[in-house]
Amino acid sequence: MPEGPTILNLRNKLNRFRKKTVTEAGGYGDMDKTGIEGQQLLDIDSYGKNFIFVFRDFFVTVHLGLFGSMLINKRKKSNASFYLHFDDAQINFYIANTKRIEGKPQDHFNYRTDILKDIYDGELVLSTVQDKYKERMIGDVLMEQEIFAGVGNIIRIESLYRAKIHPASLVKDIPEKKLVFLIETVVNYAYEFLEQSKTDTVKEKTLIYGRKICPKDKRELIIEEMGKVKRKTYVCPKCQKMYS
Repeated sequence: MPEGPTILNLRNKLNRFRKKTVTEAGGYGDMDKTGIEGQQLLDIDSYGKNFIFVFRDFFVTVHLGLFGSMLINKRKKSNASFYLHFDDAQINFYIANTKRIEGKPQDHFNYRTDILKDIYDGELVLSTVQDKYKERMIGDVLMEQEIFAGVGNIIRIESLYRAKIHPASLVKDIPEKKLVFLIETVVNYAYEFLEQSKTDTVKEKTLIYGRKICPKDKRELIIEEMGKVKRKTYVCPKCQKMYS
């Protein structure tokens, strides 16, 4: 599944479509596309793993999920789940989940929880994690999009390793200073990920994601599904402390 930095990188490639008028909107998805044709695309934004296409009275979110993709000025043989066509260009999404929402994006999304927004609020995230998720495993909490919008499995694994925290540690057992450092690490690594995604080198530059051996102490990594998220997790039992 594309993570926040990948979506942001793709969104930046769509900047040329701002202020263009939609000549056709369609796709096999269930979302109501009535009234999109003829509308000016006022803005293109992103929140976490979602593209946001902003029109006058509503906006459309697009989530690629596990198998979705986007093509600009190209088409696949299969039908698009959602597309926007313009006089001289087109955006086509495949196997994507779309939602049409009345109003403005800022009234529906808390941009202070998006790890790649300038207004990301680490203090807000810290207090929310400690108050709402204190009984949860930190490896699960990092995947909660309402407070870590844009975090996916790679960012989760790499950030926990760099912060030296075992993903099975409960939030309530982790010292506050360590949680602060983890939140900072998540954001810093997200920006590294963003730069690497431009050259498609994210996976070749990970420290433990997709690896078998810890790069620091050379011992074999634990590789298994952990917690409620049931995602493949990579852990060094020596470098990453289990807080209890």
